[in-house]
Amino acid sequence: MGLLTNPSISQKAKYCRKLVKYNTLICLLLYLLGVGFFCALPDNNFSSATYFSENALLPGLVNSELDMETVTLVKSLAGELQRERENYPKGIPYPWLLAKMRRFGLETHTHNFTLNYPFGGGKRFTGENVFGILRAPRIASTESIVISVPYRPPETVHTDVAAGVPLMLAFADFARKKKYWAKDIVFLVTEQEQLGMQAWLEAYHGAEDGPRILDSGSLRARAGSIQAAINLEVQGLDISHINLKIEGLNGQLPNLDLHNLVQKLSSKNGIVAGYKQNSVNPKRSYRYQDKLYNLLSMVFSQASGVPTGNHGLFHKYGIEALTLEAVKRDKPHAQNQEVGSMLRIIEGISRSLNNLLERFHQSFFFYILVANDRFVSIGDYMPSLALMAGSLLIKAFIHYLAIYYSDDDPADGETEVKEKPKADIGYFSVGLVLLVAHSIGALAMYLPNSTAINQYLHQADLATQFGFFTLFVTVSTIAVTLPAFCSLTPINIDALQVAVLLELGTVLLAVGMLNFSLAFLLSVALVPFIILLRPTFTSSSRLLSWFCCLLLHPMTVLYLVLLGLTWSLFPELALKPLLGKALMATMDALTYSIVDSMIYGNWLFDLVSLIFIPCWILLWVLLFPKTDTKGGTKLKTK
Repeated sequence: MGLLTNPSISQKAKYCRKLVKYNTLICLLLYLLGVGFFCALPDNNFSSATYFSENALLPGLVNSELDMETVTLVKSLAGELQRERENYPKGIPYPWLLAKMRRFGLETHTHNFTLNYPFGGGKRFTGENVFGILRAPRIASTESIVISVPYRPPETVHTDVAAGVPLMLAFADFARKKKYWAKDIVFLVTEQEQLGMQAWLEAYHGAEDGPRILDSGSLRARAGSIQAAINLEVQGLDISHINLKIEGLNGQLPNLDLHNLVQKLSSKNGIVAGYKQNSVNPKRSYRYQDKLYNLLSMVFSQASGVPTGNHGLFHKYGIEALTLEAVKRDKPHAQNQEVGSMLRIIEGISRSLNNLLERFHQSFFFYILVANDRFVSIGDYMPSLALMAGSLLIKAFIHYLAIYYSDDDPADGETEVKEKPKADIGYFSVGLVLLVAHSIGALAMYLPNSTAINQYLHQADLATQFGFFTLFVTVSTIAVTLPAFCSLTPINIDALQVAVLLELGTVLLAVGMLNFSLAFLLSVALVPFIILLRPTFTSSSRLLSWFCCLLLHPMTVLYLVLLGLTWSLFPELALKPLLGKALMATMDALTYSIVDSMIYGNWLFDLVSLIFIPCWILLWVLLFPKTDTKGGTKLKTK
């Protein structure tokens, strides 16, 4: 009995009871501290001014060697291209492009690719890219730079960016005459938006053999290892400002030095440039509200993991890239003075990248832009996520203590320590529920990839979007009925809750290391509910818990987000058309996420299917505890 009467054990039990009693308050306080820390990030005390970490990039800032002859060539090529486009309303004018590239001394090739679309009966789409290589005269083809332009035919629904082609070709003619290039320069014109770029990159780096959804084909020639890439989306030769697009696949970002270089060169040449720049005025606001808005704007844009331009597909291969979206003026000027400025920006970027002796490595790869000249690094923004996701891990520890200690304090004068019933945890039952929940999540990820399912949807004459939506509704219905087959005792419910808390907290922290924005938004939405979650037997509390849990289902969250976006874009719609339009948008978003996962490797759909759907199922099971009539036991101490 010496062990049971040890005063130190009684003292530890006292602290454990305090933690159990105030666990919700402690975890909510940590959550609010995390949100408050994030809101403080726009302040200058938490953000830093942008600067160059790699001095080798500075040569591009010297005086330009461009002359008016190159500017005149741009205007001449723009007129020729406009006439050629009339003959190719739905495609690329390949003969004209190939002829111009050969005329300017480039090693010119074409690249064919095929998309074997797995849905809708297995349709096939083909495309063809055109690229020319300017070999470095000073060294063997060991390294290279890519300058790309997405070509959009006249009948496209997207914004016309054909003006980037004459700019790129004119710069190719200028670069051919210079002898200081130490890297190959690849001039690439892609078809079918990001699909053409993905196919070219796969072919350049060697795609895996065997049947593939995207048959990237092969390249007849290659340059050196690609160090960096610049994608041009030029809407016209009369340029108002430049919008820098940096978000890549799965939330990856280019090295901050590359962003700073482009912004510095644009400012030097008289064109305002910046992240999400939407006017000719520099985005250097000193107001807290504006900086917080810029911060949230980047968070929402990065969270989806969808690239904002063709540059975003380079990041998967360790290549730093961004897109320069040159926005044309609303009221055109006759002289088009910005043509020379745009050419000098491209020249400066190319000369700076040409001077690099190694890959980008000195500046930040993980950051959030507060303004054009200020950023928040990973060391400054991760504490906010650590506080929110860490509250789940702390709650898991406290909940584990709650299995053995009561939260009731002993009355004054009493020395007895209340403990929970000595029931054993059913590890097999808890493990079985975990296995079933994650199996349902794996099923949700597998079904859209099943050839038999896709063939059935096509033979049943069901639209792909509606078919996938029906599949996920069916899987969700199965998940909702799971508590009827695996009702757990209170102690097993407690053990299962500890497992869910550990899994969610760990996943949020892991995701935050790769895509902070996604992990932050998920934490803001999920953590409060999970902290307040408590299985109950009262009917009113149970109904409220069920309702809140259904609202947190991934499909419900997606619908509510798109409902809000639809309402903001179409405020004139009545309620019923608004709900219907949001439902169609939800079906489309679900289908696009599946396609992005299969073709580009976007892991948002896989992450939701394998992690968050099973975690939601486990949370749903927690709300259906089995009644346990056993009482507690008391151990007396002296």
